[in-house]
Amino acid sequence: MWALLALALLFAITVWESWNAMTRSLSATVDTDIAGLVDIYATSGEAELLARMEDRSTLVSLDGRQARYMAVRPDGTMLGGNIDEWPSLGASLSEEGYLTLADGTDVFARATSLSPDLDLMVARSYEHDWNALMRLVALFTAAAGLIVLATWLVGRSAMQRLRRRIDRISAALRAAEHGREADLPDSQYDDEIGELATLSSTSILRAANLARTHRHMSDHIAHEIRTPLTHLDSKLVNTMRQLPEGTDPAIIDKCREDIRGVVTMLDSLLDIASSEARVGDLAGLEEVDISSLAADLAELYSGSAEEEGISLRTYIKPGVMMMGEPMQLTRLISNLLDNALKYVPRGGQVMLSVSDGPVIEVSDDGPGVEPELRPMVFERFRAGNGHNGKTSHGLGLALARAIALRHGMTIALQDSAKGAHFVIKPHALWGGKDAEA
Repeated sequence: MWALLALALLFAITVWESWNAMTRSLSATVDTDIAGLVDIYATSGEAELLARMEDRSTLVSLDGRQARYMAVRPDGTMLGGNIDEWPSLGASLSEEGYLTLADGTDVFARATSLSPDLDLMVARSYEHDWNALMRLVALFTAAAGLIVLATWLVGRSAMQRLRRRIDRISAALRAAEHGREADLPDSQYDDEIGELATLSSTSILRAANLARTHRHMSDHIAHEIRTPLTHLDSKLVNTMRQLPEGTDPAIIDKCREDIRGVVTMLDSLLDIASSEARVGDLAGLEEVDISSLAADLAELYSGSAEEEGISLRTYIKPGVMMMGEPMQLTRLISNLLDNALKYVPRGGQVMLSVSDGPVIEVSDDGPGVEPELRPMVFERFRAGNGHNGKTSHGLGLALARAIALRHGMTIALQDSAKGAHFVIKPHALWGGKDAEA
């Protein structure tokens, strides 16, 4: 764009200066001719002036400019020359300028007064000068076009090379983001893009190392903690078998229950970390019929709800599809249903709905979430007061949030007149609302 503006400005200056040079040349030629005729008139009189005008009007100069003359009395009486009609130039002011004669010839002329009873006009045609200027314009335009074309070709070639290099960097970053082996970009060039490629390669390697370290630590922690807890549970079972007859095993049962709770908490923490680490990763996702999945869960939970004296209602639109991991989506919905059934008292109601979007909602008419807990309800270890002594580690909603984010969705606790109302839907469907993500 700037190159085109620069060429246009250069073109305008060149044409303007060429036109001014042509005007100065024509003016000098006309003034020289007038000076000669004035000298003839002063030394030889009017008759000689008219004779010389007649001689000169038949000549064409080497530059192709034809001489045109006219001598008249102040009252308009024609004395001589090859101009038929006096144009609009004032002889008393010695005016000059471009004009078109009565016969259609374009000329540059000057009018002057030689004596009180004689006015003279001298003109030169400039057809050849104009043609030369047009040739200059044409050559300049052609050269500018060639320059623009060459610049475009060179720029296009450079842009394609740059785009290929940027594409390699982007492909490596996308591969790393999706958990695939990254083909590190070429960083051999000693320029800004080469520096970017080097930094990208370093970042990809560091991220890959961190991911491997994270997986290793997670697996190591899971193994190191689960194994002794499993052994401890086995020892408690053996201890129960060896208890004297009539001994109450309740204390040992409570210990085993606590062990299972710690293992469950550990699994939830690992699942949360895994889900958060894979946000934006499309690897492992598949087309899931979320309607069918939710319906199966509702049927599974209906028995538990009935035993608790709770009504589980559903509104599930058939055929709602989404990209996801079936096991994780199952845990997402089941965590919300577990949470609702845990806090809703007997005689209460739980609603599960699925609609296009997809939009997943779980609501209940229980006691709801305490006002002071609402801003942090999705944080780890934030649990409300359970119903009938039921408690939790406060990881269910944190895991639901992590799984929702993993699938490009947002979970929010909506305001409701009674109970709790959780809504899950894609980020874009929130329409700028301030939702807890």
